[in-house]
Amino acid sequence: MRILMPDSRLNRGERLLQQSFRKMFAFNGLLVGTFVLLAFLPISKLPDRMARPISVQNLSIQRVELAAPAAPLTLAGAWVLDAADPRFTGLSGLALDRGGFLAVSDLGAVVRFDRPSASQPKVVIQDLRTGPGNFGSKFSRDAESLVRDPRGRGWWVGFERHHSLWQFDEGFTHALASVDLGRFNWPDNRGAEGLLVHDGKLLALAEGGHDAVRIDDKALTLLKLYTNSDLAEAATAPDGSEWLLLRHKGMSGISEAIAPLLPVRDGFMAGPPWTLPKGEFDNYEGMAIEKLADGRWRFWLVTDNGHRIMARTLLVALDYLPPAQSKSPATSAGPSSKLSTKAP
Repeated sequence: MRILMPDSRLNRGERLLQQSFRKMFAFNGLLVGTFVLLAFLPISKLPDRMARPISVQNLSIQRVELAAPAAPLTLAGAWVLDAADPRFTGLSGLALDRGGFLAVSDLGAVVRFDRPSASQPKVVIQDLRTGPGNFGSKFSRDAESLVRDPRGRGWWVGFERHHSLWQFDEGFTHALASVDLGRFNWPDNRGAEGLLVHDGKLLALAEGGHDAVRIDDKALTLLKLYTNSDLAEAATAPDGSEWLLLRHKGMSGISEAIAPLLPVRDGFMAGPPWTLPKGEFDNYEGMAIEKLADGRWRFWLVTDNGHRIMARTLLVALDYLPPAQSKSPATSAGPSSKLSTKAP
């Protein structure tokens, strides 16, 4: 039996015409694709968002359940935060200021918000109008860390991608100075994730968990940082000890811990870690520590929702009673953790 192909009954001219249509269709598809690409390239250079005025919004605070942490930490509370302003997202860096909280975001905004105990909690959001790159581009104003200037002249903000530190006045309306960190060739999204004032000097800690940079009047000294995980944040405790927020990514997801920052001969290392309770999609990126009236410390943590539907902006309070016989808890061992470190 003879099998006929779909065009076996077409004459030669018809077959040539059919092939011509196929080539024309492929050419037109290629032409359309080229036009789309040419249109996308300039559009991709446009700002992710336009400048917005300072916004004061009601802050939604909903208490939620969270697993109890391992000793010596105790859970004081956990709250999901939300606000109508679309800039209330992607929070990183956390500080205590004016009786409330101060944070920065990866959209280049400064966010002030009230404590959960406030009767009518508010959030105040303003854009960082000056900084690295062009305003409105997430890849230019990706703010990740925050610390008060050691001389009392406003605040320092750490940016990644355009790796740099920028000093702002108290109201974040003007940039006063900047420090370029580009010489260290960190990956685009692995920049100054933690900022501390160490011995009166700025200390920038890279997200990769291996580099620390001391800034002394813009003179930069690269020091070693020994961790077995990524760095998400750093903060100073009431007794002057310094603490790291560490992040580990594994097959089971993201786990996080806090650990003391300890000096070593050529830099610093992470001490024994304490694993943190968190939800499956939670990603802590901000930490601040305050002293309570009874002598306990409170670790405040805030998550970066990563602009993801399943993630949330979570504020968590964890309490810790430091040992009376020691100025710093840095020598006390924490529970076992995947984020354990070894001395260099």
